[in-house]
Amino acid sequence: MVFTISIHKKNNYPAHKPPSSIDLNMADRADDDEYLGVLIPALQRALDEFQPDILFYVGGADPYCEDQLGGLSLTKAGLKQRDRSVFEEARRRKIPVATTLAGGYARRVEDTIRIHLNTILAAQEVAEKYPQRSSIGV
Repeated sequence: MVFTISIHKKNNYPAHKPPSSIDLNMADRADDDEYLGVLIPALQRALDEFQPDILFYVGGADPYCEDQLGGLSLTKAGLKQRDRSVFEEARRRKIPVATTLAGGYARRVEDTIRIHLNTILAAQEVAEKYPQRSSIGV
């Protein structure tokens, strides 16, 4: 069984979005606090209810305030906090995470690169903060 959460700008391409298990429709130009205030509680509830064996996390860069397509207003720090929060929730629950980088149409390509790098750094920080031993010695 697959359970999906999608957080996105409500009025954005495509006009008709395929439904997710949970769709979090954000207002135009939603900022860090608004975005995280909706995403994190929804994530916690979903993990409590669904209890997944693995979490596939697509950490998009398009919510960034300088993104040309995303329409939201998150900062790089807010996006890193988003990533860190997702990784921390999974780590506390001992749920493995597979992550991919996605989206990112910032005016400056360096911003998109930094956002994606921050996703990796957030994962590393959480792994160091919450060390776990696995059965395969990692």
